[in-house]
Amino acid sequence: MKKALLIGGVAGVLAVGGCRGKGGEDRDHNEMTISLSEVPPAVRASFEKMHPNATVHQVEKETRADGMAAYEFEFTQDGRKREVELDHTGALVPEDRD
Repeated sequence: MKKALLIGGVAGVLAVGGCRGKGGEDRDHNEMTISLSEVPPAVRASFEKMHPNATVHQVEKETRADGMAAYEFEFTQDGRKREVELDHTGALVPEDRD
């Protein structure tokens, strides 16, 4: 029984780990970690206007099925860790869109 659980657990880890591509890309959701300098100027300007003085830790670019991109910013502002997602125009994406 323990052996079956161990094999099942290893298979699950490999299946999840196999979804990740090279360069931080997630093939299932088509997400890729990018640098702040790679964020389109309009999106970056919108973020900076919404969150002045924020320290950005990570940006993920998600390309949707329709080919449009969205950008998820992970940042710290006023001592709090936060996340926000903006579409390709810099407009806020509602949190519960999934």
